[in-house]
Amino acid sequence: MNNRVLLPGVTSLARMVAALRQEENDRLHAALYEVVPYELRTEMVRLLEVPEKKRVSELERLRLGPMRVSGKAMELALDRAREVRGLGAGAADAGRVPAARMTSLAGTG
Repeated sequence: MNNRVLLPGVTSLARMVAALRQEENDRLHAALYEVVPYELRTEMVRLLEVPEKKRVSELERLRLGPMRVSGKAMELALDRAREVRGLGAGAADAGRVPAARMTSLAGTG
C-alpha cells in the first residue's frame, strides 16, 4: 500500500478529455482544409451568403428537401443533387480522415 496514485477528479478528467477532443477536431479540420482546393473553399463560403430578397442561404436551400411528394418535387430534388455534385466537393482527397469520422461530419458538421 505504499504505491498510492492520486487520480484526477471527475471535473479535471472531463476538462482533459474535452481539451483532447478539441485538439483532435482542430487537427481534423486542418487536414481537411489542406486537401480542399482554394476555388472550392471560396465556393463553399459563397454558399453561406443569403442572396438579396431571399430568406435562407444557398447552402440551406441545397440542404432542404422537398416539402411534398410529387413528380415535380422529385425533379427539383434531382436538380439539387446535380448542383451539389457539381460543386466538386467529392474531388477533395479526404483519405486521411477515417470513414466513420467523415460520416459523423457529414451529419453534424
